[in-house]
Amino acid sequence: MLLKRLTDACGMPGGEGEVREIILEEIKKYVDDIKIDRLGNIIATKNGKPGYPKVMIAAHMDEVGLMVKSIDEGGFIKFAQAGGLDERILVSKPVLVGKNKIQG
Repeated sequence: MLLKRLTDACGMPGGEGEVREIILEEIKKYVDDIKIDRLGNIIATKNGKPGYPKVMIAAHMDEVGLMVKSIDEGGFIKFAQAGGLDERILVSKPVLVGKNKIQG
């Protein structure tokens, strides 16, 4: 299911590659042209009929998250925010750490 794949994908600011690949895989059958710019944005076009209105759909690929700043002697991980995250929701929330998505 697309929604599950997107919510399970990592998309930290500056690291949206996994989300980008899912989107590209899903939209390629519906569009006439796809370009990726130097910032990683997807620009997809679908040719319409002359004289009809044009529509643009814009959305974020990234998500708020945390980056590991340090790990102390007791094994506790110190985080830095990436994006606007409400710290009040962090207590007892599961996290995925690193490229191997280690649960913590």
